[in-house]
Order: sequence, then C-alpha cells, then structure tokens
Amino acid sequence: MKRIIIGLIGGVVFLASSLTIGVIVREYITDERSKARYTIEPLTFDESEGNASIERLYKVVDSPPYHQIPGVTVTHVFSIGGEDDIRATTYSDYVSAMNDGATTGYERIYAVDGYTVSLKEEFDRDQVILAVNGEFVSSFPKRINLEDSVDMRYGNVGLVRKTNRDSGTGETIIVGQRGPEAWEVFTVDPEGEVVRESLPSIKELRRDPDTVRVINHSGTHRESIGYHTQLTEGLPALSFPIFFPFITFVVSGGVVYWVVRKREVWTS
Repeated sequence: MKRIIIGLIGGVVFLASSLTIGVIVREYITDERSKARYTIEPLTFDESEGNASIERLYKVVDSPPYHQIPGVTVTHVFSIGGEDDIRATTYSDYVSAMNDGATTGYERIYAVDGYTVSLKEEFDRDQVILAVNGEFVSSFPKRINLEDSVDMRYGNVGLVRKTNRDSGTGETIIVGQRGPEAWEVFTVDPEGEVVRESLPSIKELRRDPDTVRVINHSGTHRESIGYHTQLTEGLPALSFPIFFPFITFVVSGGVVYWVVRKREVWTS
C-alpha cells in the first residue's frame, strides 16, 4: 500500500513537471521563431552622461559603448511661454528645459525612412498627441513615468523599430496603452502609411507572437507578457525552474520507474 501511495505521488509530480516543461519549451520555440523572422528594438536614448546627444538612438546593450541605430534621428523642441521654441540636443539640455518653470510644452520628432513621427504635449493638458508627417493620428492620456528621463517619460506610450530579417525592410511602431491590458498599435510602413490595430485584451494580443514582442519592447505594460502564459515570465530562481520542474521531473520519474520495476519483480 505504501509503495502504491509513493507511486501515485510520484506520478502526479512527474505529470505536473512534464506539463510545465512542455510550456517552457513551447514559449522558447515561439520566441526563437519570432526572432528568426524579425528584429524588434526599442528606440532608446543615451542618458548615461549629461552631454550625451539625445538626437540619436541606440540599441539596448548590457553596458556602454552603446550601438547607434542608423537612419533614425530625433529632434526635441520645448515651448517657452511666448518666446521662440528651444531645441534640446543633449540630456542636460533636456533636463534643464523640463525643470524650467517657463516651459509650457514639449515635442519629440523622429525622422526615419523619409517620414516623421512626433509625440507632442502641452504641460497644462492631460494628453500626448501622436502625428505622422505632421498629420494628427491619435491622442493618449498623459501618464508621466519619470520626469527627467527621455526614454521613460511616458508610462503608456512607446516606440519600437521592427525589421524583417529576410528583406531588410523596417517599420516604426507606436504603442499606446488604453487600459491595464489593452493597447492600440500604430504601424508606419516605409511609405509613411499608418495602420491602426486595437488589442482589447492579452488574449487577443497573444494571437500574434510578433506583436507580443512589440508590446514587451515598447515598455507599455507593467511586466513582460508571455506568448501563451505568464508562467515563464518571473525571474529565474532556485525554486523555479531549477527545482520545479527540472529536478522534480528527474526525481519523480525515478520514483515512478522504481515503483514499476518493484511491481514487475513482485508479480514475476
């Protein structure tokens, strides 16, 4: 009887471990397939030093030197009361203008592939205006994440660059978060045409793994989103996934094998 109970417990743990490993493998395969099709990069500024230029964009790397993204430039313009607009070219300029009590508005203009994408705000209004080639596209509630950060100023709006690995063609994608788990995605093709897509839920988002990566790189969600489940999105630890499911898979598999072998000896 004791052997049967041990076998049942071992079988349940083995099954749970096997299913969890299957989920991890599925997430890994989906990620690798998406990466084989597209390179997806956030449009990131260098804020490491005060004199660093914020008119260029860089690929995210673990440490300097940063790798510049070619073919994309950004202009930062501040409105100062009734005076002429001021252009900020370095991170120090940006911080000074943001902290200047006379500043009334801010616009960043991305120039890429012959068209422009701009995000514009007036400090006394609770919205951010998105425009392509100077034409209004949409507006978003203004949710400031970090006042003195260029990259992380907006907690609900982000831009990424999506490039087809085979053809080399690229698209600029603007993501706006409309709710805790709802987004609008605006894709600008090389001709400057804008395609708008609404994603009202994570379930709808997960229909396309490439779009999941876009949302994750845009920074418009509080945590990374899994392709099929959130199970694999936590930080790795000894308890998961090392102890469970990998070690439990091996140990429980050994227990099941031992019980089966013992039963065969007993019945022979």
